[in-house]
Amino acid sequence: MFVGAAGLLGLGSGPMSFVGQLGGQAGGTFSYCLVSRGTESSGSLEFGRESVPVGASWVSLIHNPRAPSFYYIGLSGLGVGGLRVPISEDIFRLNELGEGGVVMDTGTAVTRLPAAAYNAFRDAFVAQTTNLPKTSGVSIFDTCYDLNGFVTVRVPTISFYFLGGPILTLPARNFLIPVDSVGTFCFAFAPSSSGLSIIGNIQQEGIEISVDGANGYIGFGPNIC
Repeated sequence: MFVGAAGLLGLGSGPMSFVGQLGGQAGGTFSYCLVSRGTESSGSLEFGRESVPVGASWVSLIHNPRAPSFYYIGLSGLGVGGLRVPISEDIFRLNELGEGGVVMDTGTAVTRLPAAAYNAFRDAFVAQTTNLPKTSGVSIFDTCYDLNGFVTVRVPTISFYFLGGPILTLPARNFLIPVDSVGTFCFAFAPSSSGLSIIGNIQQEGIEISVDGANGYIGFGPNIC
């Protein structure tokens, strides 16, 4: 499953994770930056309070007693081209039974959204990319484009709206990705079979992300990699 990997480093919030075992040495705090595909830049992983950057946009963590090792955050909506997609906030809410909600996860590649949210989000993106030639879907991706021969393309921005006000706007490489060697690019989101939303590692690439478990926050930026 993990070809070429020497092992796994658990960074969840539970006591068995590497962060939990470090205890006071890390103060429950670390930051990471996942290198973007196709670039020659370097990623990073740092532990301790000194790893927390100045100027990050902070989002509160939400504790789920049924899944205490996961990093749940409050997502209030999604945006395409600077316009908020009409999706109810309730679809992203963690309920009293510990169901639903939104998890940040580096082990999941593609961001998953409940079907109703995904469909509205995808349709908004498609409506703003009518200038691009569509092609058939690939694997889990149902929205793909034939960009063979294009040097550059213009696409709408994609944004996550978080509870409390922070907005994370993604670079195009984090949501329109190549899936073959002949110019096919796909919208890198997929519907979830459950009510759980997962923000995956493709959408996190190139953005410094800080986890302050002791104080209950996740930060985005300001640094990139």
